[in-house]
Amino acid sequence: MEHILAFGLGIMLVTTIVLVYVVLKSGKQVSKCVEQLRDVEQNLDNVWREINSKEDNLHRSIDEVDRRIDSRVDKLNDVVSREIEEANRKVDFLRRSLGKEY
Repeated sequence: MEHILAFGLGIMLVTTIVLVYVVLKSGKQVSKCVEQLRDVEQNLDNVWREINSKEDNLHRSIDEVDRRIDSRVDKLNDVVSREIEEANRKVDFLRRSLGKEY
């Protein structure tokens, strides 16, 4: 009876040692996976920051181009307005100089 009990305890001891070994080994693998996941997450964060930076630069460039276009449109509008005013003055002058004949 004692031999059977000792044999059973021996098997339980060996099984426990094997289970501890398997748990520790899988724990190392889990820690490696967690480390790899952190690396991937950091890479994704870096890519996200880069995308946001490029998007911000693009918006700044678009705003700058819009301001330039607005400035040129304003200048062109001023030139056209002055030309129209000058043409209207000349037409008024001609009407007055021609008098009632016109």
